[in-house]
Amino acid sequence: MKLLEGKTALITGAARGIGKALALRFAQEGANIAFTDLAIDENGKATEKEIEALGVKVKGYASNAADFNQTKEVVAEVHKDFGSIDILVNNAGITKDGLMMRMTEAQWDAVIAVNLKSAFNFINAVLPIMMRQRAGSIINMASVV
Repeated sequence: MKLLEGKTALITGAARGIGKALALRFAQEGANIAFTDLAIDENGKATEKEIEALGVKVKGYASNAADFNQTKEVVAEVHKDFGSIDILVNNAGITKDGLMMRMTEAQWDAVIAVNLKSAFNFINAVLPIMMRQRAGSIINMASVV
């Protein structure tokens, strides 16, 4: 038996990059994978196919992790589609590289919304489900950027 067999992992920002690598690894351990990204484009569809080839259930969801209401909606949809959410990985993040003195307030607000508020949004939406299940794990990540 694989370590995560029968579990469902919800991973934010996982169409590519670190999130995709996490999703693939979790799937190799038997977890069904629900992942979000701002858009499920060709990258998202390719990620779905790679994960599906590992023999687990997978679905990508287009969602703005920084939007509280969209997060509630996508978590409800994931729960309906998968039946449980056993693991939440808050991975979504953006960067606006550059000097602080050149960063605009709008760029700063976008970074905070995606990198920080999105974690709150997903935890807030997932906690009631995990509490009813009497089980669940939440992993919050941050970039060195």
